[in-house]
Amino acid sequence: MKRVFSHYNQGFTLIEILVSVAVIVLLGSAGLVSFNTSRNVRDLTTGTQTVLSVFRLAQSKTLAGENDSSWGVHLTSSQIELFQGSAYAGGSNIKAYALPSSLQITSISLNGGGSDVVFTRVTGETTQYGTFTVNVTAAPTNSTGITIDSSGKVYPTTSLAPSIVSRSTDLRHRSFILGWSIKTATTLTLTFADPPSANTVQNITMSSYFDGGKTKFDWSGTVMIGSINQTLRIHTTALSDTDTTLSVDRDCRKNNKKLTIAIDAKTIATYEADCTTLTVGSFGGATFEP
Repeated sequence: MKRVFSHYNQGFTLIEILVSVAVIVLLGSAGLVSFNTSRNVRDLTTGTQTVLSVFRLAQSKTLAGENDSSWGVHLTSSQIELFQGSAYAGGSNIKAYALPSSLQITSISLNGGGSDVVFTRVTGETTQYGTFTVNVTAAPTNSTGITIDSSGKVYPTTSLAPSIVSRSTDLRHRSFILGWSIKTATTLTLTFADPPSANTVQNITMSSYFDGGKTKFDWSGTVMIGSINQTLRIHTTALSDTDTTLSVDRDCRKNNKKLTIAIDAKTIATYEADCTTLTVGSFGGATFEP
């Protein structure tokens, strides 16, 4: 009897196998490219945030007068280093923050040259303003530019500087290093302007808002001006016998009147109604954004 073999019993041909392998390779390659791209985007976002955070930490330490010293940041291709003092000296007096291995810092262009940014006591400003880039080593066009301006603000080059962002966040939180202590102060005065009506003056007895050892002060409340409530918080983040760091939380979504803040008739600051301007008073010291 003659056997008849159907087509289905013949298995796969060499061409079919090669085509299948090629398709699998292509799909695998596409998946790998997609994975690498996703990882690069994630690393760039993480690295950029690390860089911004360290710069802001250095400025914050300087403004707070930590260890009675200036603080700065030293840039290398693979990491940034937080250091204490007016100049980078390496050694043990630093804290290094490594970037993800896929990133590098390039195109450093700072005023005066070099790769260090040091913040100035009291003002938080810097003379080493300029730019640099954080980019993906394998794809340099995938990058984020960083700008340091002379006021000490640090931000992505493609973004608006923090001082000119939208009114809802611009002056929402401000801290003031007064240079004097409020431990013996008695009266917090809030003066709200509501033209053409007369100013509304709210005097707050401070003794009720100190803790037992007078190591902190914390007042928050709502004052009705006309028919609109103004809600804010004024508190200390540091308080000693000789100095005070005073924090004012004033969200523009809850405040729309011009406000002057004073303690024992010493003017700390005046906030304009439109939330785009803050004028530091004679006793307000140095101000910074937490």
